[in-house]
Amino acid sequence: MSIITQTTPNSEKISTSVSDFFHQFHVASALKKSNAVHRKGFSVSVIFSFLLASIFTNGSTYRFYQKQKKQLSFSDKTFRNVLNDPHTHWQKLLILVAKSVITFLRPLTDDARKTTFIVDDSMYSRLNAKKVACAALQYDHAKKKYFKGFRYLQLGWSDGNSFVPVAFSLLSGKRKLQSDLDIGDQRTNRGKRKAQALRKGTEVTLELLRSALNQGIHADYVLFDTWFSSPKMFQQIRDLKCHCV
Repeated sequence: MSIITQTTPNSEKISTSVSDFFHQFHVASALKKSNAVHRKGFSVSVIFSFLLASIFTNGSTYRFYQKQKKQLSFSDKTFRNVLNDPHTHWQKLLILVAKSVITFLRPLTDDARKTTFIVDDSMYSRLNAKKVACAALQYDHAKKKYFKGFRYLQLGWSDGNSFVPVAFSLLSGKRKLQSDLDIGDQRTNRGKRKAQALRKGTEVTLELLRSALNQGIHADYVLFDTWFSSPKMFQQIRDLKCHCV
C-alpha cells in the first residue's frame, strides 16, 4: 500500500482564486455592510482575502503568514485584530455572501426543483477553554463523553445538488465553565452573540431562519433531525411560510 503524497498548493493560484471570488460575489461590499472595517492602516478586504487564502494552504494562518511575510506589508497582529474585532457581525457577513452564491447557483437548476434549508448541530471542542466566554461542558452523544466547548449550530441551503452555508451560532450549555459570566451591552454585536449563545437551540434556529429570510434567501422546506422537532417548532416555521421535514 503506497503512501498518499501531499502537495503544497500554489500560493499565487490560491490568491488569484480568492481575488476572483471576492469580485464575483461582492465580498468587499458584504464586509462593509457587516461593519468589518479596519479603522486604520490596510483595508479589511486585503486582510480578509489573506485570511481566506490561508484556509487552503494545508496549514495554519500563522505559518502561511511566515511564508508570505516578505510580500505582505502588515504584521501578524493586524490580522489577529481583525478576527478579534467585537464590532464585526460575522453572521450577517456569511448570510450576505451566501445570498450572492445562491443567486449565482439558482439559474443553473430547473425552476421546479425544490430547495431546502438544512439545520444541524455538531460539537466544537475547546480543550483549554477555562477562560473562553460562554464555553461549557458539553456531552457528545456520538462519542459518549463530555468535553469543553460549544455546540456549533449551522443553517445551510441546498438545491439537492449544491450546499451553501448560510448562518451559524456557537451555543453554550447548562454547565458553564465561568460562573460569573458577563454578557455586556446587548446592543453591541459582541453582547448579542453572547446572549444568543445562552438561549435554546430551537430559539436560535428560528432566529437564523428569520435572518436568512429577511436578507432574501428563500427555500421551500426546512430539514432537521428529531432533536429539533416539536409541534411548537413546526407551527413557528409554518408561520415563516416554510414546510418542515
